[in-house]
Amino acid sequence: MKRSLLTAVAVLALAGPLAISSASAQPGQGRDDRPNYDGRPSYDGGPQQSRERDARDDDYRERREEWRDRRADAQWDESRYNGFYENDRWTYGQPSPDRYRQPGFSLGYRPWAVGMSLGYYNDRFQAVDYRQENLRRPARGLRWVRDDRGDFLLVSRSGRISQIIISGSQPRDRRQAWRDANAQARWDDARHNGYYSNNRWTYGQPPPGARVTLGYKPWQAGEQLGYYNGRYAVVDYRSHSGLRAPPRGHHWVRTDGGDYLLAAIAGGLIAQVVLSNTR
Repeated sequence: MKRSLLTAVAVLALAGPLAISSASAQPGQGRDDRPNYDGRPSYDGGPQQSRERDARDDDYRERREEWRDRRADAQWDESRYNGFYENDRWTYGQPSPDRYRQPGFSLGYRPWAVGMSLGYYNDRFQAVDYRQENLRRPARGLRWVRDDRGDFLLVSRSGRISQIIISGSQPRDRRQAWRDANAQARWDDARHNGYYSNNRWTYGQPPPGARVTLGYKPWQAGEQLGYYNGRYAVVDYRSHSGLRAPPRGHHWVRTDGGDYLLAAIAGGLIAQVVLSNTR
């Protein structure tokens, strides 16, 4: 009898840890599978996974501005969204109430691109006087408008975009800004254009042996060409449609991504960024 009792106690002692282990392996235990803002699962796996998660989130926040809100209960907010997806098909503007129930539906944001149509926003964006904003005179049938983020769009009467000028009034990362998460990454002119050190960004190749995070960051009005001041090719504005005559002391240069920068000849301070029509 005593032997049987000891055996039962031993079995219960072994079963306890197994039950706990089994419970922790069940879906939803030790892991939050609810989608976060961008639809990816978030983890609670201790300091190491927390650091990895933060690194992924930093990378995500600085990637191209295009994104989807995958939450099923998301509702239209014009300050955050500018359109919606239906089975990977994008539409600018506010969806009708019945759209929310369709398969593959999600709200989101998508930057403007040359060749797109303003559609829903054609009569919502404010027209601007090109002379006051130091823009080139629009051709017949075209007008300049300013979007809700401060960028200038040259559009036709129907709202089709023929040129985009990035404003310097609201600095932000645009068009595929990213950090290279690979700790062993080596400088590559074709992929990187600068680096982070203590979360501070610098354009150009880092000093040899420096512990930095390489990456890419698009140009913004008000920044200095620095490392690239003598590396970007100077272009003749008359040979490129859409560029105005540069003011005294300035010239147009073209980046390796095809965009045009109006920069000071001395010092390389960027006065204007014109996105290329080739993307």
